[in-house]
Amino acid sequence: MCSKASNKGELYNKRPCFIKKLLTKKIKIMSNEIVKSSLTEIMSIGKAFAESGMFPDIKTASQAVVKIQAGAEMGIPPFAAMSGIHIIAGKPTVGAGLMAANVKGSGKYDYRVVESTDKICSIEFYQLAAKDSKTAYEKIGSSSFTIEDAKKAGTKNIDKFPKNMLFARAISNGVKWFCPDIFNGPVYVPEEMENIKTEDTIHEEVKTDPVLPTCPDTTFGKALMKIQAAKENERAGMVVKMKSAYTLTAEQNEQLVW
Repeated sequence: MCSKASNKGELYNKRPCFIKKLLTKKIKIMSNEIVKSSLTEIMSIGKAFAESGMFPDIKTASQAVVKIQAGAEMGIPPFAAMSGIHIIAGKPTVGAGLMAANVKGSGKYDYRVVESTDKICSIEFYQLAAKDSKTAYEKIGSSSFTIEDAKKAGTKNIDKFPKNMLFARAISNGVKWFCPDIFNGPVYVPEEMENIKTEDTIHEEVKTDPVLPTCPDTTFGKALMKIQAAKENERAGMVVKMKSAYTLTAEQNEQLVW
């Protein structure tokens, strides 16, 4: 049986049990439908996002689809994926804010910032002690990142926003170490990918000669008569011009030799 509402203003708690179960089930289904969209739906959403012009880093619908699909595989809804996921050197990177939000919203993990300065960021990670518990968390590890670590890694722009950068690296390492199942695999923050060098592929444009039409016999006959009637010093140029306009047969080529 349902317990009575502790707050009369909470309309949800006033509803009968079976209504609450239906609502909860419906919310879960809707949530899954948002994340687990079909390819057709993803392509349609990607086109809309690309054409909106609200995402400067997206130039085509295909780029938007890649972001949305990457987000779907990590349990991130389309708009959040468009805003918080960046593909760098073929790897999906997730903004530190989005990564932290997923840890907090996982229902299984939590974190606490122990220290955050311009020199160090230290974060403790926690996990539910038991499956049937919603409040009892136990510490599973800690992740720290210092300004010295950033310098060794060659991180750029560490003087502009050091606290933000240190937090991003500390939260990213912690997620990879202690709760990788949140994103169904390893993910990175953009700050980790700054030093990855990509090489432009040198390509050479291959030019092919255009396919010339065959020369009809009537056209060739008229041209041949003009060539024969022309002065000797003009004939070579007329032959070259004709060969550049038509593909001649072996028989036609033989008639142009004298």
